Amino acid sequence: MAKPISPRAFREEAERRLIDTHELMLALGLRSKPSVWARVDAGKLPQPVFNSANNIALWDRDDIELPDTKEAVA
Repeated sequence: MAKPISPRAFREEAERRLIDTHELMLALGLRSKPSVWARVDAGKLPQPVFNSANNIALWDRDDIELPDTKEAVA
């Protein structure tokens, strides 16, 4: 059985894990949002965990291999 969490803990985890199309585009170094969807269609990215008619889409950051920004800066 799942352990209930507080609203604050839920909010913090959602803020940490959820990434929208624009943030994902920037994190992957892509130039457009359609390029994100092209990767999803090609199977290179997972389907979003929430999608409202391709208007708002959210991915789970833990399910995607993003470049490590700390290494990119160094």
